Parts: sequence; structure tokens; C-alpha cells
Amino acid sequence: MKSQTDRLREQGSRSAQAPFGSPSGSRYKNWWGRRSRVAKLSLALLVLISLCSLASAIHVAQEAGDVLQLLCWTALGPLLLILFLRWFTNRVLWKVRNRLILTYLLMGLAPVVMVLTLTSVAAYMLAGQYATDMGLLSLRHALARVRDEAGSAAVYGTQRIEPGQPNVTLTGQTGTGDTDDTTASSPSDMGMLEKEDATPLAILELRGDTWVERRGGARKFAGPLASGTPPKWLHPGFKGVVEQDRRLYLCAEVSAPHNGKMVTVLASRALTRAELNVLADGLGRIIVSHAYSRLADYSATKDVQVDKDTDVKVVTPDFLFAKGGTFDAVSSAPLAPSRHPYLNPPILASPVTLPVTSWRTGENVSGLLAVISRPRLLYGKLFASSGKIGAVVKGVLLGLAAFFALLQAFALLMAFGLSWTITRSVAELYEGTREIDAGHLEHRIPVRRKDQLAALAGSFNRMAESVSELLVQQQEKDRLLHELAIAQEVQATLFPSSPAKVGSLEVHGTCLPARSVGGDYFDFIFGYGRDEGQEGTPSGHVTLALGDISGKGISAALLMSALHSADRAFSAAALESGAMVSPAQLLRMLNEHLHRSTQSSRYATLFLATYEPATRRLTYSNGGHLPPLVISADGSVRRLEEGGAVVGLLEGIEYEQATVVLQPGDLLVAFTDGLTEPERDEQEFGEQRLTEFVRARRSEPLTTLAAHMLEVVKEWIGDQEQPDDMTVVLARQN
Repeated sequence: MKSQTDRLREQGSRSAQAPFGSPSGSRYKNWWGRRSRVAKLSLALLVLISLCSLASAIHVAQEAGDVLQLLCWTALGPLLLILFLRWFTNRVLWKVRNRLILTYLLMGLAPVVMVLTLTSVAAYMLAGQYATDMGLLSLRHALARVRDEAGSAAVYGTQRIEPGQPNVTLTGQTGTGDTDDTTASSPSDMGMLEKEDATPLAILELRGDTWVERRGGARKFAGPLASGTPPKWLHPGFKGVVEQDRRLYLCAEVSAPHNGKMVTVLASRALTRAELNVLADGLGRIIVSHAYSRLADYSATKDVQVDKDTDVKVVTPDFLFAKGGTFDAVSSAPLAPSRHPYLNPPILASPVTLPVTSWRTGENVSGLLAVISRPRLLYGKLFASSGKIGAVVKGVLLGLAAFFALLQAFALLMAFGLSWTITRSVAELYEGTREIDAGHLEHRIPVRRKDQLAALAGSFNRMAESVSELLVQQQEKDRLLHELAIAQEVQATLFPSSPAKVGSLEVHGTCLPARSVGGDYFDFIFGYGRDEGQEGTPSGHVTLALGDISGKGISAALLMSALHSADRAFSAAALESGAMVSPAQLLRMLNEHLHRSTQSSRYATLFLATYEPATRRLTYSNGGHLPPLVISADGSVRRLEEGGAVVGLLEGIEYEQATVVLQPGDLLVAFTDGLTEPERDEQEFGEQRLTEFVRARRSEPLTTLAAHMLEVVKEWIGDQEQPDDMTVVLARQN
């Protein structure tokens, strides 16, 4: 017959040779059946997308195909993400090494990334705020210079700053109120103009109700002064940014006594690209805008130049001019490109509100000031006055950054190294288990370190050695069990066939060893005479033997075999002489034989009885065995105690014997101590309990009665191990 493995191989071979269209052997069908629902749906969507692409390529239902393709891609995205996560988890993260590396990356890099992100955002916001503050500061300095120029012109009749006077800027402008006060600026004044301001300063003096331009003033940049009449909102000491005809001006009004009279001077400077270039020098790009939308639009588009001096992008509708007009935006030159844009990126500061006053109405026109700068420019501004200290601070910051980067790299390398050692040990353990499972018990894991993983590897190696030794021991045990099985079979052949009948006497014996083989012995030795009894019944006799060898297991079984052989040999020899051997004589001969052939500590208890069917006489002798019982039909019990000491222990022992005539219904019960000595709760089963049990069931068949006797004793023992061999011999006179 074919084994199950051969049948499975033949079935697999037939499946492999089956055609693709067969239901049982289709490889594609099996492959499709192994796919998950997500994979099947993803493949179906990919096929549908391919069909839509093909339809679009051949211009068939192109619009519907595009819409369907878009829907398919929308549904396919999450499915592909799910498939990727499954693949990543089942394939990449299957190895412990990859799991540990990912864990270290998440634990080590995630905080660093968060800290760097938070630091970068905070630094970006602080840098933007600093850039905005610097832009406002530059604009305020420019206004202060305009105010100081106006004050110089009002006090001294000129724009020159005298020693001890406030810090005003010399611009080279002429200026007195009349012809007598007119002076010319020196070349040094012109140098200061070119250095500090790019746009000339226009100065007007208030004479009566009209602004009068001082000689030498720049008419081109007269600005608000061109109105001729001072606006009503203008108050003494005004300083700020004004808007007139879509242009911005830095304006300041100063009143001061001069030559015994009060002089009011208005100074203004056009806020053009050139002027903003001066203000934004070393800072970046400054943008002054009317609104956020214009600011964003102006920052993102190309500059539109209205004229060569004023860089304004006009987008205001014409009807706004009837309400006083407004401005859009004015900016300095664009930010110069950086050689390292990733290390020195542009920073767009948060715009701040800049008060702008309409020259016509005096109303506040909402303005915004924004600065676009770079970290290197801001760093230079921050440490401009520090000199070498700034370089030292820069070096310290770079050194700290490099140190922290090296520390993080060292930590990651250490983490990777530790994970490598851990996962290598795990991988070696995995390979070791596979080798052991494959039967390669000689495989050992190399131990390279002195840590817990190395101890685990050592434990695995010791386990492998133990498994090898256990397998050897198991093989030896299997060999011994096989030999014990053979010994058990041999011992079973030593016991006589049971039940048996001699004349009107029915005999039965059974033995339940505590181990594979036992030391209890029972035998029925039949001897026949020359004559026959009534109805052809043999006139011979039968010898009943029941013994218990000291000890258990193999040694007791060997001694039992020797006793069995000697008993039969002596009985047969006596029969050859023509005379029947009495039980006492047989015990004496067996005692001498065992005493000579065995160790002094080995002995046996033995009960022998000879039954004559013609006379129903039972002659017995007890060699130290538990007295058998004869239970009559009326329930009375007789103990068979005549005999002597145990067999094989002492030399020269004489044994006595006695004769009992069995009446119909009498039951002979012979047993070993394995039925009476088992304990439960420190109490033996006992001979009395056994006697009562047999007396209550004496009418049962001998085979049934013997089985019930063994069962009741096993129930008494319970889950405990059987302590000794249990043997019983029954004989009933019919």
C-alpha cells in the first residue's frame, strides 16, 4: 500500500501537469486565490486604469475615460498605501534587526527633528522680527535725519550742523529764508549726502500762509511743499511718512527762533528705491506697501518702474484719487542671490503697520513695512559693533552645532552597533533552531562576548548537547524497552495457560506486574499416572505453585525464571523416579538450589500444593508466603499456614506439610502481598478487606472474580503508582 506522503506527491505531480484551464491545477487560479481582498481590488483598478488609458489613446470616450481614470487613481492611492504598509511590516520589519534600527531612528532622530524644527521656526520668526525692527529703525533714523536737517535750517539758516548741536546730517542743500542768508554747501557736505542719503532734501520755509522754497532747493523733490498752502492738519513738530500723488515722502516740520523771530521750516525727502537702497544697506530688501495683497503681489512679481527715481507699482483705480489718493508699494532693490541658498535662505519677516499720513486730508493711510533678508545679513547686523567678539560667538555656535551633530552621529552609530550585536545573536539563535530542527544536533552557536546574549547562546549550545545526550539515552532506552518487551513476552510464556481444569477442580491464575516484567510466580504442573480414573479422567495430580521474589524488575524476573525452571525440573525428575514428590520435599530442594545459586540477600516466598483429583486431597506446604485461604460454601475461612521459612535465604531448612480435603463449593484463594499491602491515607488494603470482598463474590466465575480483585485494589491505590506485583491463584472444587 502507498503511504500518505506518496499519495500527496502523486497528487501534486498531477496538479503540476494539469492544463491551465483545469479547475484543480490552474496555477493562476491558485495565485489569485492567495491574494488578499485589497490586492485583488488594486489589481482590478489597475486593469481598469489601463483600459481607460487605452481608450483615451485611441480617442474613444475620452472625457468619460479621464473622469473614470481619475476616480480609479483616487481609490487606488489608499489601497497601494495599505499594500505597502503590509509589505513593509511582513517583509522589512520581519527581521528583528530592521525593527530595532527603525526603533532607534524613531527614538533618536524624531526628537532631534522636532527640536531642530522648533528651533528653526523660532529662529526664523525671531530673525524676521529682528529684520523688521531693523527696517523700522533704519526708517526712523532717516526721519530723524530729515528732522535734524529741518532744525538746522530753522536755527542757523543753513543745513550745516554746528559743533555742540544735535546730531543732524549734512546734505549739501543751500538754504536761507532770503537772499542775504544764502550760502553754498562745501564739497565735504556733498560727500556726506552721497554717503548717507541717495535723495536730496527739499526745504520750505513758511512765510505768511505760503510755503516758500529756499534757493538751492531741489524742485524735483518738492513733494508736499508744492501745495503752496500748509494743510490744516499739520501741527508744529510733525515728523512722519506722508503720501502725495501716489508717492511717499519722509517729512518733518520744525519751528525755532532765528534772529529774533520764529521760523517754521518743512523738510522732506522722497522715499524712492534709491533711498530705500540706502536704508536697506546690509539688511536685505525693504518693501513699503499699502495692503497685504499688494505686498504679496509686489514680492512675487517683477518690479514696475514708473520713472527713473520712483519705483512704484500703481494698481489703484482712478476714482480713489478723488477721495485723496493712495499709494501701492515702493521697494528697495531685490535681494541678491546667495551662493548657498539652502544654508542662507531668504527670510520674509512678518509685516508691521507703518503710519502713513495723507498730505491732502491728514488721514492715516494704512501702510505696511516688510523686510526680506538672509541669516548671514542679519548675523552681520547683529554683531556689526562687536568686532572680533562676533567672530568668536560665531565660532562657538558652529563648534557647538558640530559637537552636537557628532554626538548624535556617535549615538546613532552606537545604537546601530548594539542593535547589530543583538540581532546577530537572535539571527544565530534562529539559524541554530532551524539546524536543530533539521536534525543537525552537532550545530553550535559561536560565543564571542560575555553578556546575556552570549549566556543565551551558551544555554542553547548546552541545550543542543543535552538534546544529543537525551537522544542517545532515548535510543538506549528504546533498546532496553525492546528487550523488556521481549522479556515480558518470554515471561508471559512461562505462566501456564489459564483457566484449566483437573478432574472436578477448576484453577485460574493471573499476574499484573508493577513494571514491564515482574517477580511474582505462579504455575500449574500437571503429572499423570498410568491409570485413568472414572469417565476417563486422568488419575494423575496437579501441583499449584505461587511465589513472590524479593525485589522488582529485571532481577526479580530473572530469579523467577530460575525458580520456575528449578521447580519444573525437580518435579519432572521426581516423576521419573516413579514417586510423587511432596510439596515439603520440593520446597527443601528448591531452598538448597536457590541458596547455592543466588546471592545471600536474594530469596523468595513460595506456596506449593499438590491436588489429587481421585481423592480431592490437597497437600500443601507454605514457604514463608502469605497463607492462602480456603473459603467453604458456608462462608467459613481456613488459612493454609503449615510450612517453613522463606526459600533461598538459609541452608538446611526442613518444611512441614498438611492435607486438606476440598468439599464441593470450596474456593482456594492464594495471593501475593501486592494485593494486601497497597496504602491509602497511611492505611493498607489488608487481608481482611480482601477476604470480605472474595467471600461476597465467591460464586462468580474464576476469571471474573480474579479481575474484580485486581480492580478493587487498583481503585484503592488510585492515581498512585502500583507499588508491587499483584498475582492471584484461584481454585474451586465443583
